[in-house]
Amino acid sequence: MTDDANTFEEGDQPRGRASREWEVFVRADIDGPLTHVGSVTAEERDGAREQAGALFEDPVAIWLCPDEAVFRYTDDAHTPGESA
Repeated sequence: MTDDANTFEEGDQPRGRASREWEVFVRADIDGPLTHVGSVTAEERDGAREQAGALFEDPVAIWLCPDEAVFRYTDDAHTPGESA
């Protein structure tokens, strides 16, 4: 067993395994666009809000969406490893 904090497990389990993943969108200023900036893992909405607030400095707005409510569609021409 190792104490190395930079060791990663491989697998298809979601981060946190017992926690939900939340997609994070922020608006940096009042006139700026709402931008997807990543995701956080937390059991409940309040925990996700706390994590997102700690990660992104002073946004005008933070929007959170449960990962399972986000539908992702990618144009085949933009699929990694494929030629356009």
